[in-house]
Amino acid sequence: MLENIFNLLTNPNTIIIIIILYMIGSLPFAVIISKLLSLPDPRSFGSNNPGATNVLRGGNKFGAILTLLGDSMKGYISVLILINMGIQIGEIYFLSFFIIIGHIFPITLKFKGGKGVATSMGILFAINLNIGIVVLAVWLLVFAISRVSGLSALSAFFILPFSIYLLIQNDFMFSLSIINAFIIFLTHKNNIKEFFIVK
Repeated sequence: MLENIFNLLTNPNTIIIIIILYMIGSLPFAVIISKLLSLPDPRSFGSNNPGATNVLRGGNKFGAILTLLGDSMKGYISVLILINMGIQIGEIYFLSFFIIIGHIFPITLKFKGGKGVATSMGILFAINLNIGIVVLAVWLLVFAISRVSGLSALSAFFILPFSIYLLIQNDFMFSLSIINAFIIFLTHKNNIKEFFIVK
């Protein structure tokens, strides 16, 4: 895995791609959509998180849907472009992390962004449709039972490495999926404390 990443990072064109992907990830659709629809800034209430769930907490389903689409499409479309450039799928998955990093630490919002779930979902759907469907299905199932988006995200991304191991059977992709899941767990650390730590 380290050799693959080293070879990729030593390519002169990679740095340009990384910067572009980070800037795409930094597009704060929750804030953009809220301003366009004259909604409250999602960073000012609820979890203070600029994501679709918090826009929904503000009472606007349409705005939440647009935010969800925007956050997922910046991952989905970017990966499709990388695929059309002829880059190998493992390298694409690695590069896509910079979209997620841009979403979580956007320069446009002073490095205080969202949790990366919708963006990761968009990336996974573009990389492998079956993987995307499995992860989304787990999210929907857990949400239907619990009505808690944080728990749904944690459950879906806990399943992600197992899905990639079974459906793709690629060691590099499997390793990256563990990192992807770890990132999502880190962004949901407060949810984990709430769910599992007894006060």
